[in-house]
Amino acid sequence: MELREDMMEILEKVWTKLQGLPEANALELGAFFILILFISTFLFMIVLCCVHCCCCGKPKYQGARVQPVQPI
Repeated sequence: MELREDMMEILEKVWTKLQGLPEANALELGAFFILILFISTFLFMIVLCCVHCCCCGKPKYQGARVQPVQPI
């Protein structure tokens, strides 16, 4: 339950920050939007990675199979 309480506390802080956003100065707005852009880009890349790994079942790069040397 501690994790849930921590997440709720973080969400409450974000919610209060969002409510104060209309009165924020330009620097705070810019920093907030850059942070949102970074988080959304990171999540998008995670989703793309998961889709690529799960949906593309055949691996592109396989090691070459080495056959044992036949004695002459």
